[in-house]
Amino acid sequence: MAILSEFYVASETPDGGVTLFTLTEDGTLEVKSKIPMPSPSWTEVKGGRLCAVLRDRAAGEAYAEYSIPTGRLLFGPVPTEGVSVCHFAKDGDDVYCANYTTGSVLYIRDGVPTLYEHKVPEDGELGPDKGRQERSHCHQCLLSPDRRFLLVCDLGLDAVFVYDRGMRFVSKGSVPAGHGARHAIFSPDGGKLYVLAEMGSSVTAFDWDGERGFLTFRENLAVCPGHDGLTDAASIVLSKDGEHLYASNRGTANCIAHVTTAGGLRLVSLTPSGGNHPRAISLVGGGRFLVVCNTFSDNLTLFRVEEDGELTHAADYAIPKPLCVNEI
Repeated sequence: MAILSEFYVASETPDGGVTLFTLTEDGTLEVKSKIPMPSPSWTEVKGGRLCAVLRDRAAGEAYAEYSIPTGRLLFGPVPTEGVSVCHFAKDGDDVYCANYTTGSVLYIRDGVPTLYEHKVPEDGELGPDKGRQERSHCHQCLLSPDRRFLLVCDLGLDAVFVYDRGMRFVSKGSVPAGHGARHAIFSPDGGKLYVLAEMGSSVTAFDWDGERGFLTFRENLAVCPGHDGLTDAASIVLSKDGEHLYASNRGTANCIAHVTTAGGLRLVSLTPSGGNHPRAISLVGGGRFLVVCNTFSDNLTLFRVEEDGELTHAADYAIPKPLCVNEI
């Protein structure tokens, strides 16, 4: 059977590393190789390198880059100067790392790191949940489609902050109070930004003005309505045509929400994730399959994406503490 896709899965354990999987058209998963690295929490394939932020207790939290062919360390590790680094954005020699617990962004430019405490005095109002929004909590760094702006999702401040590439504040867009902005994704045409809120388990749609770097609120939709328990939304992806949005819910919900975007946001269905704590999801194989990282149950679940966007279970694979998926 022909190989449809190859993708990496990061395991946040001291010896977890990043495992390369192959996927065939019939939904068969096989391990091809592995790149050792200590406790990767987020990874991306950039410029022929596997880039990662590491949360290793022994060596400390850091950003590093590895050779894909050999697994050899090529750059770093550069300490992130914060606690609970969970995401990064890279473009050329510029790298922006989000430190969740300490609410800061480490900007690495030409190999030189500078730490920015993520607090905007005139727009730094904390969210209403004093237990989880006691300070800034940076959860994602995302570059705009034209790479002119950096967007930072902040769970503690219920907002997406927009900066220029030199980390100068430009604007912000707010999600509903107490919802906690976690991750965002741009529409394929670059005209909209969809922000997944962890605490509110909701998606907020914004219009994006790429000339000025401004966000304008459009609408908000619950992606796990009526659930009596913890939902903690985690990951958001879009189909290539931008018409189907998928979001994972954790807690006691452990499900994947399917949302259509045509004519406004509409929740279509909720599908069990196939495990516990679906922290990251990713579309692979030209959007024909959805991979779910069930972190607490140590397994991947593979879903086939049907023509109408609905999900059908295809396979499962055991892997320790999967956190992130990157298609090659």
